[in-house]
Amino acid sequence: MTTNWLVPRPRPALVAVVAVLTLTSLGLAGPAAGRPGQPALAASPVQAAAERAPSLVPPGYEPAWADEFDGVTPEGTGLDESEWFYREGDKAICTNQPENVTVDDGLLHIAFDELDEPYGDIVTSCGGVVSKRWFGYGYYEVRAKLWGERGFHSAFWTTGLSAYIPDVPGYTGPHNRINEIDGFEVDSHAPDKLAYHSHWFMPGHVGNQGNLVTQADSSAAYHAYGFEWTPTEVRFYTDGVLKYTLDKAGPHGIQNVWLTTLGYTDGVETGNLPAETTWDHFRYFAPVENGNDRSAASAMVDNGDAGYAETGTWSYEVTDGRQVAFGAQDKVVRASSASGATASWTPTLPAAGSYEVYAWNPNLLDTGHTAARYTVQHDGGSTAVTVDQTTAGQQWVSLGAYSMTPGAGQRVSVTGDAAGAGILRADAVKFVPSTVVDHGSPGYSEVGTWATSTAVTGWRGSTTRYASPSTAKARWAPTLTAGRYDVYAWVPPRDANMPETSAFSVTHAGGTASVEVTDTTPAAGWLRLGNFAFNAGSGGSVEYGQTGTPGQMRVDAVKFVPAPQEAGAPTTPGGLAVDVTTTPANGDAWFTATWTPVTGADVVGYHVYLDGQRLTWQPVRRNLFRLHELLAGQTYDITVTAVDRLGNESSPSAAKPAVAPADNLAPAPASGLVAEAANGRAVLYWDQNTELDLGGYNVYVDGELQNGSLPVGNINDETNRPLGYEVKDLANDVAHTIEVRTLDLVGNESAPATTTVTPLSMSIIGVADTGYTETGTWTPSSVPGWLATPTRTSSAGTASAQWRPQLDQAGEYEVYAWMPTNTNGTPVARYAVTSADGTATTEYDQTAGGSRWVSLGTHTFASGTGGFVTLTNPAATGKNFLRTNVVKFVPVG
Repeated sequence: MTTNWLVPRPRPALVAVVAVLTLTSLGLAGPAAGRPGQPALAASPVQAAAERAPSLVPPGYEPAWADEFDGVTPEGTGLDESEWFYREGDKAICTNQPENVTVDDGLLHIAFDELDEPYGDIVTSCGGVVSKRWFGYGYYEVRAKLWGERGFHSAFWTTGLSAYIPDVPGYTGPHNRINEIDGFEVDSHAPDKLAYHSHWFMPGHVGNQGNLVTQADSSAAYHAYGFEWTPTEVRFYTDGVLKYTLDKAGPHGIQNVWLTTLGYTDGVETGNLPAETTWDHFRYFAPVENGNDRSAASAMVDNGDAGYAETGTWSYEVTDGRQVAFGAQDKVVRASSASGATASWTPTLPAAGSYEVYAWNPNLLDTGHTAARYTVQHDGGSTAVTVDQTTAGQQWVSLGAYSMTPGAGQRVSVTGDAAGAGILRADAVKFVPSTVVDHGSPGYSEVGTWATSTAVTGWRGSTTRYASPSTAKARWAPTLTAGRYDVYAWVPPRDANMPETSAFSVTHAGGTASVEVTDTTPAAGWLRLGNFAFNAGSGGSVEYGQTGTPGQMRVDAVKFVPAPQEAGAPTTPGGLAVDVTTTPANGDAWFTATWTPVTGADVVGYHVYLDGQRLTWQPVRRNLFRLHELLAGQTYDITVTAVDRLGNESSPSAAKPAVAPADNLAPAPASGLVAEAANGRAVLYWDQNTELDLGGYNVYVDGELQNGSLPVGNINDETNRPLGYEVKDLANDVAHTIEVRTLDLVGNESAPATTTVTPLSMSIIGVADTGYTETGTWTPSSVPGWLATPTRTSSAGTASAQWRPQLDQAGEYEVYAWMPTNTNGTPVARYAVTSADGTATTEYDQTAGGSRWVSLGTHTFASGTGGFVTLTNPAATGKNFLRTNVVKFVPVG
């Protein structure tokens, strides 16, 4: 059973609901998680979920969507195919088959079995499912029991889809493969070792190496496995216990969920097949709304809008024709590396008052500016706020609250401060009506003895106030216009000295409401106290004090966000118009949708859907949305809904088609084609095509297609291209004609890039081959070698490696070594070639230059095993890592 958990809003006083994400703007919560018009699936989905195995959710999240795998038939069988794709295609030692996926007994079963007949080199079948929905920041959880005998590789992970991916051949949507997070990967021969990693594909492939964590046997019992994706990091849990943290979250592109079991490791005990993994549920929990984007009166200025301006040199954040940075409303981001360049945002404010100002940080990890200086012009002058764009995460960053008057020159500008460096990025700024009463500002008062703490920080990194006496009180009394407000209190980070219980008391036009604070209350973030009506003036207030065993209270700020409440969902948007634009030269096609704005005091934005799939993570504020990289020749139905501040969503607009024209233009031929001779083989290298609709390449040898129906290479493996593509089973001493033709996603084939190669009888020795030996301490390395073969590494000064060939004929041979490079490599890799000529030494730097073949010279060798190559590291210090891979001995003449 798939479940939309509909969480009522506004929520009552929060007791156990917590808020870890303090500045997440991208919340898929409550009713907004569902598809508009989708029928209810259960009379009480939250109650039904509570009767199952409880979820062990970190503070700060609320249920948004789940599949309990109860089936779609009265008998409780069958996968909900409206929500899941079957994984297909070949991988490792198995072929993914839909029939290996079944649902019954409240479980998803993924089987692993022998094939009745071998399929090429593949003799086993496997399977998996891929969600049709896209998910972003939040908490993801499965409850699963895996397999504990050799052969399986099970994984719970997220990544997007594209039409070239053979795993989901029925997918025809836009390219969306952006960020992969591995909630776990488990090889079944080591069921107590869970691997946590991530990597992303924008602007190029980047690995974010994680860790292998030993824990409870995943095959012995069911365990709850979860991960928490935040704007700044990813945290991994087993049975509610934090196991590992990745300190980089990758780009925020909303992605699909994958639950998969592959045949991955040779040595399968076939007598124990068929085998299976079982999955009790998948649940997604969205970040609890924190109030920074729930005012319908907010004013937003995005780049390209009226009110946005630039000085100096700026450009769109595009790499190889692909938009790579993620803005607040789309992937259109501006960037500058020019000294003194500025961007500014001048809003059209609805009224004079206090506004909290936020800037969207379109961070792309280490490339952002480390000291982006935002200057806010307000009624009291100007205030500068410096943001490190590399660490702030892809989210709204508060620049503070200020009094602003329409038409008085208020604005925000940004420039790169000389104290920092990097690419300055500019996207959107928003101005949220919000009265913030900070400690020390007008309206704040205290009873009892209080002191200032600089060690425990508050809202925006400010100081906090603390007190221990049980009679001490803190009070925030704003000056407000009459109306309803959402009220939030900043809860500083907790410590062991905090009171057992304390409470915020809100005095409002209707009386007094109390919100208790305990050790389960969210800390280091805004806590929503509720929605209340206030009279004009300063009669309303929030007061904080202890209610139980005394401890040390800490306080900071309280804010009041105008929040009218209207009955029912908003009006459906009208006037939808959809246009499609193409750039044939690089294969891009995108739609631009516009619609008539919906009036309503509590309307905060709009969601956009493509064929029923929601494309927007947070509601967009403007009545315009664009999406790139549509598949040519497809027609998509676009609809729009309006969303209010409580998450209520209107019915969808009438659908309008986005027609991506057929693509009859062949892609550019491969460039830089080089064929390297090997023993009975050829290894090909060519430059990666950067067209957006690249589907891969066909390789022909002497006119015959070598790669069958599946193209080799695609838009996401450009970093593997330098490792080479192998063509096997070629005759030695015969010239072969090689053609490489580029394919696009709809099958157009380019003119050929052509070369010739003559394979030769030669000795090639890798680290797993006879003839390779080591002395000293060595370990496997994650740096791939030639043809992605394994590499080995050592930082020990006494370590050495040796390659000793068996040469059938005496003569001259040119000797080559494949050089694995990494920034932590040794700058002095010393290769010594011992031959009939004596010993010749060559040194190379393994820190730079890219992995490649290097020549160790031409030498005379006797037949047999008397010649060899030895590698040592004279610069070993425990930090400079020596790496080994392949050495080859190529006959000359």
